[in-house]
Amino acid sequence: MGILNVTPDSFSDGGRYLECDRAVEHATRMIEAGAAIIDVGPESTRPGAAPVSADEQIDRACPVIEAIRRQHKNITVSIDTRLASVAKEAIRAGADMVNDVSALEGDPDMARVVAKARVPVVLMHMKGTPQTMAGEAEY
Repeated sequence: MGILNVTPDSFSDGGRYLECDRAVEHATRMIEAGAAIIDVGPESTRPGAAPVSADEQIDRACPVIEAIRRQHKNITVSIDTRLASVAKEAIRAGADMVNDVSALEGDPDMARVVAKARVPVVLMHMKGTPQTMAGEAEY
């Protein structure tokens, strides 16, 4: 899985792939390197990250998903979101699966959206929310 963050504040590559063309170029490089799934993330979930509205997530992710889908018809595209409305629009744009860091607990409509769309779901776990997570790992 290649991670494609389309957010200005990601912990690993924040801001590098905000422009659709640059994001698709990066996705293409990851596919050429062997990625079978491209996971598009429109909201940072790093400790301390501010929440991003559904509309902003849709504006960031959907054009990128559509462009990846046009260029790479056989690649699996995942949307990394906790919001059902974002998942619904991303699926409409061409996403094949949902990667939900809240394990369907962040939005009461998420389970219904993914069930109705009949798409695979990756259930992730995080302690708290990005606003309440500690900045350093506890040992």
